[in-house]
Amino acid sequence: MKAPDLSKTIVPVAAARLRAGLYVARLDRPWTDTPFLFQGFVIEDEEQLQTLRRLCKVVYVEVSRAEAEELTRAVVEAKAAPDPKPAAPPPDLLVELATDPAAYVARTPVKDPTPLKSELSLAATTYGEAKRLVGSVFENLKRGGGLDVPQLQTAVGSMVDSVFRNRDAMGWLARMKSTDDYLYNHSLAASVWALAFGRHLGLDRDTLKAIGTGAMLLDVGKTRLPPEILRKPGKPSEQEWQMIRKHVDQGLELLRATPGLDPRILTMVATHHERLDGSGYPHGLKGDEIPLLGRIAGIVDSYDAMIAERCYAQLRSAYDAVRELKHLGGVTFPAQLVELFIQAVGVFPTGTLVELNTGEVGVVIGQNRFRRLRPEVMLILDAQKNVRTEFTTVDLLTCEENSGSQEPALWIRRGLERGAFGIDPAEYFL
Repeated sequence: MKAPDLSKTIVPVAAARLRAGLYVARLDRPWTDTPFLFQGFVIEDEEQLQTLRRLCKVVYVEVSRAEAEELTRAVVEAKAAPDPKPAAPPPDLLVELATDPAAYVARTPVKDPTPLKSELSLAATTYGEAKRLVGSVFENLKRGGGLDVPQLQTAVGSMVDSVFRNRDAMGWLARMKSTDDYLYNHSLAASVWALAFGRHLGLDRDTLKAIGTGAMLLDVGKTRLPPEILRKPGKPSEQEWQMIRKHVDQGLELLRATPGLDPRILTMVATHHERLDGSGYPHGLKGDEIPLLGRIAGIVDSYDAMIAERCYAQLRSAYDAVRELKHLGGVTFPAQLVELFIQAVGVFPTGTLVELNTGEVGVVIGQNRFRRLRPEVMLILDAQKNVRTEFTTVDLLTCEENSGSQEPALWIRRGLERGAFGIDPAEYFL
């Protein structure tokens, strides 16, 4: 937050009287209950104005003393007005999320009751069992057997319990995934990202279980593809791409043979490759033609593909994947949903390796949800890239606040790919 200007004063203003150019110093609600990333900002556009008016009744702005009297007059009227009756809850929270996800998230702040370190051990057991079940179900499909969705839903139910305790633990484990089988690992990781995203969006357990299962089954149709296509080094040929694209219809065929399946799962599988600009497949849907669950599925599927080690694509750091998603926001994915997904997983997500401006290397072990470039980091290597004798934990947000200067003493220079400098974060934290 900027230093106060003694020639100015902070006054309460009715949200309806706000205008572009005013500096917002405080709100009538906690900052963490809003989608604004920084505490203190200048109103720059109509979108910020509408968000403030929707979420706040009174906003505290920093103005010259000459402007103060005119602006404060309206707050008396705002306080005297009767409180509006609370709106009835929507019949389907996904409808509201699809309309204005940022506003929904702002009204449903999520807190983790269990610290990351406390949850990791239990989450590791849950993740291991889920991986075993995914492998078993998919192997059965490859042999021509049927799809055992209830078995997968049991695994997802335990994963839902974990993300309700802590959103980051399962994500940490997903980043530590092995490279033994891309299809299995990708299916499990996509489920983890969907659950973390859904938890950030404030979805209930039943909806989370549906989207977690749906994400796990996005690529189930690939079990019907020739194994040599999936394992082929280098990019597939155009003919092979045509075969790969059929996995959506093949997956739906498998799912429709399962009685009593949640229709939300079918929606995710059917539309996870559709894109905002109409460039996706199989139907080339555009914009609002793509259901919310399809948009969520597309983001989590693409994100994990970016950070996974594949035979025909270069491994990218989580930071580079986030940058790519930002670039795709508003083009192939809805920009607002991309922004919320990045809030959910972090710019430098928990479990990723980073290099600081000092040359030291560490692993991210905690998030500052609304200051995403300032996570908590456990330092592993010193500036010369030697293993430190003592692993020090630093909170980059606290470093910034205590720096006493314009430039914080520590900041992240770059994100590193998994395994950089031979580091396996699991060895230091699990």
